[in-house]
Amino acid sequence: MSVVASPKSPPLSELTGRQLQWIAGGAMMTLATMPGQTNFIAQFNTALRTEFGLSHGEFGGFYTLATLASASVLVFAGIVADKMPARRLSIICMLGLAATALLMAGAGHVAILVVALAMLRFFGQGMLSHIAMTTMSRWFNRFRGRALSFAGLGFTIGDAILPFVLTVSILAFGWRNVWVGAAIVLVGLVVPAIWFLMRDPPEGRKGHAFVANPDGMTTLEPTGAQWNRARVLRDPLFYLLLPGIMAPPAIGTLYIFHQAHLTQIKGWDLTTFTAMFPFLSLSVAVSSIFAGFLVDRFGSWRLMPVVLLPLAAASLILGTVAPIWSVPIAFICIGMTQGMMNPVVGALWVEIYGTAHIGAIRSLATAALVAASALGPGIAGYLIDTGAPITVQTFGYAAYCVLGSILYLGLQSAMSLRVATLV
Repeated sequence: MSVVASPKSPPLSELTGRQLQWIAGGAMMTLATMPGQTNFIAQFNTALRTEFGLSHGEFGGFYTLATLASASVLVFAGIVADKMPARRLSIICMLGLAATALLMAGAGHVAILVVALAMLRFFGQGMLSHIAMTTMSRWFNRFRGRALSFAGLGFTIGDAILPFVLTVSILAFGWRNVWVGAAIVLVGLVVPAIWFLMRDPPEGRKGHAFVANPDGMTTLEPTGAQWNRARVLRDPLFYLLLPGIMAPPAIGTLYIFHQAHLTQIKGWDLTTFTAMFPFLSLSVAVSSIFAGFLVDRFGSWRLMPVVLLPLAAASLILGTVAPIWSVPIAFICIGMTQGMMNPVVGALWVEIYGTAHIGAIRSLATAALVAASALGPGIAGYLIDTGAPITVQTFGYAAYCVLGSILYLGLQSAMSLRVATLV
């Protein structure tokens, strides 16, 4: 049953203290994902390839294998987000991530490296990201787009600060000690922060799906009860949406993962390159917040056709422009797409499939995104080894993004109908 709808996009002043605290917990959770994110791991690319005697393609292949393994597990593990309180589940995953960082620090064989990479990707990029975005999607309705945007700022802060800090720290302390430091920070700082911030969640004591949305105002009960995971897997619209959504983690990731190769063929200094990451992070932050307001005002499905276009522009810039000043421009374009992804795609699944089974549904989508972030570096690394530098590959990536935008434009009627008929 529903009640009279309240106006879309209410002012942020209507957020309660408890809701603000919950959003801050989501942001801390996304910041904690960093040891499992490509931007973090990529800073160890040269050190790991040197330590284990790996080529670009071999390391990219192992990274792909590890990430696909984590995505496979995430398909099943992600359902737990519908059944376990977010605070407890997130702290379990953070402790697992810290233990994995110690495993990375002590890795002495390539097999251990692959296992550690898989666990980093599962706990970090996979589960912690999934828990944070699922929680924001479920427990916010009128503020859903902006809650997703603000919670996603943890990604932005990490991307802005850590690449340069890691580059310097690895040179100063060695790559193994940096992983030990990451474990200490997770256990000593992040876990207590999450324990405090998420101690009083909007949904009360339970974390289950079938609890009234505290920010609902327009709904007395969860929506989309008929859209369980089995039915979603039979829905053609789900499979039409996935290919374009997989582009940002695949393409944006490969540029960062293979930054050593990219800077080498471009003749750029790697330290200068990483020092420009704040352009990427600032772009992500601004576009994410702006997109969050647009989602709450117009709905996420209307924004889908424009999400991939900045990434297409970034690919063309990296492929055709030689001077170092092109890097911040490309980063700004990549950041625009990445910034829009969290609020737009995060809200899309709720608009189309409802909140009742959002954890199970998002686990499918998140697993696909994790897999994409594996396939991008893996395929690019293979092509590099076969003689096709990234500067040549960029044209294909740009074309893929443009085709995805055209597809989403063609799906506007189907998405509009689904949103209008969701109960």
